[in-house]
Amino acid sequence: MSRFVLFTCMAFVTAFVGVSWAMRGFPMTVASSSPTGELKATLTTSFGDESVKVHERKAWEAKHTLQSDKDPQLDALRMDALQAGTAYAMSPCDKTMKANLIAATSAYARGYMKIFDCPNPALAMFCSEKKRDQANAAYSTPLDVRVRAQLAEAFDQKGIVKEDFPEEIRLTVLQFAGPGLWSDPSPVCLPQQRGTNAR
Repeated sequence: MSRFVLFTCMAFVTAFVGVSWAMRGFPMTVASSSPTGELKATLTTSFGDESVKVHERKAWEAKHTLQSDKDPQLDALRMDALQAGTAYAMSPCDKTMKANLIAATSAYARGYMKIFDCPNPALAMFCSEKKRDQANAAYSTPLDVRVRAQLAEAFDQKGIVKEDFPEEIRLTVLQFAGPGLWSDPSPVCLPQQRGTNAR
């Protein structure tokens, strides 16, 4: 019985508070000082702003042009890797194309390692962060984006495995080659290789 009286009193109090709050228009008290502080706009652009066009232009240039940092040594490595990747993607069973792709990708990876200057890429976390950032910046031009895409397409053709590269550059090559390098040799080229070996 005492529980019933208690619940009845609670129901009346709740109803009284709810009705009086509704009669005042459901007011919400706002604290005078917010714990998060004043909210400020973070967007700096406005309608018709040119920065959007500049960003879109840079994205288009990165996709459709061969812009680089104008370093002649790196540009030679980039162009060799781009050409070797294109040639191998078109003819993945050709031994010359395979050798050219391995040589060009190795040289491209060694160029990165020279800037990074880390004796053991497996322990890169213990090497200079500043030099790693320099190497990443040097290898992030629009031309490098094209090179990486072309190398990934070439290695997706199969036929080249990570063991084809010297052990000291394998980890660096993997960051440029894409997931195709992890795969086994292509079954498309194996019948041709068996036929050549039988002769």
